[in-house]
Amino acid sequence: LRQAERMKTAPAPPHEAGFVRRLLIALVRTVCRYPIAVLALSAALCALSLYAAIFHLQYHTQRSDLISPHKECQQRWHDYIKEFGDDDDIVVVVKGSERGRMVEALEQVAERIGHQPTLFDRLFYKADLRPLHDRALMMLPLDQIRTIRQNLGGDMHELLIDADPTKFTSPWRRLSLLSLLIRAGDSLPEGQPLSPEDVQFFTQLRAVTRAAGSYLDDPEKYSNPWSSLMASEPAGQQDLLAEPQYFFSGSGGLAFLLVRPIKEQGSFTAALKSVDAMHGIVADARTSFPGLQFGLTGMPVLETDEMAAAQRDTQWASWLAVAGVALLFLIVYRGLAYPTLTLVTLLVGTAWALGWLTLTVGHLNILSATFAVMLIGMGDYGVLWVMRYEQARRSGADVQSALLHTTSHVAVGNLTAAMTLALAFYAAVLADFQAVAELGWIAGCGVLLCALACFTVLPALLMLFDRRRLSCQDAADDAILALPGLRPSSDASWLPFLAWRPWWVVAGGLGMLGVLAVCATRVTYDHNLLHLQAQNLESVQWEMTLIQDTAGASWHAVSIADSPEKALELKAKYEKLPEVSRVVEVATLAPPDQDKKLPLLADIQDSLRTLPERHKTIAHDLPNGKQLRAELTALVARLPEPSIPDGGSNPALLVSLRQTLQGLLDRLPPGDNTAANLWTSKQLKVFEEKLTGDLSEDLHRLREVSTPREIALSDLPEDLRDRYVSPHGKWLLRVFAKDGLWDFGPLKHFTEVVRTVDPEATGKPFGTVEGLIAMKEGLQRAGLYAFLVIAAVLFLDFRNLKHALIALAPLVMSVVLTLGILGLFGVPLNPANMIAFPLILGVGVDNGVHVLHDYLIRRAEGRSTISYAIGRGVLVKALTSMIGFGTLMISSERGLAGLGLILTLGVACSMLSALVFLPAVLHLLGGRAVAEAAPITEEARLAA
Repeated sequence: LRQAERMKTAPAPPHEAGFVRRLLIALVRTVCRYPIAVLALSAALCALSLYAAIFHLQYHTQRSDLISPHKECQQRWHDYIKEFGDDDDIVVVVKGSERGRMVEALEQVAERIGHQPTLFDRLFYKADLRPLHDRALMMLPLDQIRTIRQNLGGDMHELLIDADPTKFTSPWRRLSLLSLLIRAGDSLPEGQPLSPEDVQFFTQLRAVTRAAGSYLDDPEKYSNPWSSLMASEPAGQQDLLAEPQYFFSGSGGLAFLLVRPIKEQGSFTAALKSVDAMHGIVADARTSFPGLQFGLTGMPVLETDEMAAAQRDTQWASWLAVAGVALLFLIVYRGLAYPTLTLVTLLVGTAWALGWLTLTVGHLNILSATFAVMLIGMGDYGVLWVMRYEQARRSGADVQSALLHTTSHVAVGNLTAAMTLALAFYAAVLADFQAVAELGWIAGCGVLLCALACFTVLPALLMLFDRRRLSCQDAADDAILALPGLRPSSDASWLPFLAWRPWWVVAGGLGMLGVLAVCATRVTYDHNLLHLQAQNLESVQWEMTLIQDTAGASWHAVSIADSPEKALELKAKYEKLPEVSRVVEVATLAPPDQDKKLPLLADIQDSLRTLPERHKTIAHDLPNGKQLRAELTALVARLPEPSIPDGGSNPALLVSLRQTLQGLLDRLPPGDNTAANLWTSKQLKVFEEKLTGDLSEDLHRLREVSTPREIALSDLPEDLRDRYVSPHGKWLLRVFAKDGLWDFGPLKHFTEVVRTVDPEATGKPFGTVEGLIAMKEGLQRAGLYAFLVIAAVLFLDFRNLKHALIALAPLVMSVVLTLGILGLFGVPLNPANMIAFPLILGVGVDNGVHVLHDYLIRRAEGRSTISYAIGRGVLVKALTSMIGFGTLMISSERGLAGLGLILTLGVACSMLSALVFLPAVLHLLGGRAVAEAAPITEEARLAA
């Protein structure tokens, strides 16, 4: 009792006297007087906070939510979303070698998706343009259509006015090699340039004679030679319009289906139901098509799988952390009373923080959702409180006296640590990155609310539940485990052997710091978000498959045009960029100048109204070999040789034609070889029948695709319109890169070159680049601001530059040592584990403040070491954090595991700096002052 009375009257340490200490003592005294009212009010606030969080707190899970909506790139992205809607697609991948079965599989999956309209919309897996096939010619440029119309005149007109090939005099029967050679001899000008019509004719003659020579060599090598005369659809256009086009990779080994999930607004896993349903659909498809492989990927699947894996892993980690912390507390506290009270206090502070963030911010994003982990790691101020409180109780003080004693010795340090850490977090609000700013506000307020709970809820709980009657003699039966060799009495020192050779400790610490500081310069930064995810996830593995097979297919830039003409102009510019693999748009299907094209198509249709019967051979007579040889010889003689310059304007064409005609002439047998001549004539007869048949077929196809009817926007398939034409008449272009865009270098370069074509271009690549840069710079800037704020607050608290620098030592050492270990083992920083450093800063300053406050109190009593209670409290708090953070390393999510690794390293380094290095430094700096201090009476020592 005597010790307890002395404790009540012990003078406060001089450096802690002042308004803040008196305010805290008055607050705790009030709590001691009305504990039930305090707990009731705290419980009511908890209930209100949880109600607000459950029913009003929203979750912004998009990566675009991390950036301020006022950013230029974000404004462009939101404008795009308003026009075309969210374009986050689930990607179903079918892998196989049989194209037909792969198409069947796509159709089955599409049918199943169509039965669930509440979960999916905007299905897109094929382009069925067959309704436009009869107007395919409308998609050609106006000049080409005029050329086609012109080609149907002249010599072609003779064929078109008499479509009955059964007549002996039919021009179709007379269309032969000989007739073409005679026509060439009549058209060849002497020493004059060729007209455009002549150029076209001689080009066609070269193709026909080359085909004839190849046919004589090998009839299997025959190919249609009329392509140079009759322009038709653009390359690939005929197949595109003739049958549905499914989406295959360039190698043909992968087929794709895209569908947009209908998301639950405000949910942390907004696409979970849709993704789960799609997994079921794909599982059924695997059963129906055993020879094919099926996979799911795309941003909604990657994000959902990431969230689900993180949730599963964090649940396991939480149970392991609870078990580990419970075991630690059982060993240290030898009971569950104190652990339960400190945990309840921490949960109350966290609940208040939830209510406050719901009121002030209203939502959590991917980054700020980690605030609860931060509070568990940094907001547990009850550990040091109960350590000092139990020490006072074991010295014989009653509950209220022990609480007031604890307030005088610990609360000021707790408040300083909380204020410093909160202001450090508030400094992050100045960072030019919305997610970091929101995290700074939420975590800063949370730390203060956890400290407030420690000053109010914990004393109230102790007043109600600590019914023990203890005396000084009970101190021998210590309820809290002491470290071997140390007495847990009020005058026990923390690790007294540090005072034996403090220079060795300081020198060793500085040496280690120097070595690891060099290693810290080797730390790299990895922007690749795919590297943060679990590599065993199916969606990640299929994404890697897409990268290997179609590197730039995952992400794309988008441009918005006001008209189809502007869209085609942008497309032409994009296709000139070497970084662009392809540009997808539908403006090609809404051709310009349709009013000018319609009369031309009507003329073409009229010219082709009578054609020979389709797929019927047009019989020809046996060619006259002698006459054919004579015409070839005469024409070859008139054409220029390669070594003789030609006076015309087309020497290359005529020289090439001469070589082709000479090649055909060389293949003809001599005139005296009757059998060979007969065989050659028969071969040429079949060739000429194929020749006229191909021309007839080409004209039939031309008639099929030249219907004079306008192509309206409503004629396009609905799935194409929804994706590429907005309700307001805007036209979309999707620009795909040649390189994969998960790596930061190609991603940044791609966005830069796209902006050279369209400064208003947007898309996921732009937001990702902006977010990655802003996040890295924002966290770096926030760290700098936080350090400056911490230094300023510590100087104001201690009113002494030397003390402020000493308190900063564990903070600086913990960061340098952590970075050095990462550099030593080649562990890169990334967007996930960078979040750890605000926590490491907080733990470092928290430990430094408590150790220095305790040292100053004990120095006033004539001691140069910190107290056993504070050392043990910092140790237990650090071990608790290390267990909690360390369990995250079991996660399959590499980002989460990396975060756990850095946090564990950071807390361990901070603990060692504060409990080993800092006491040695303080002993060296304070030894002389202690030696010169007046002896401390036993009464003053007991009062401490």
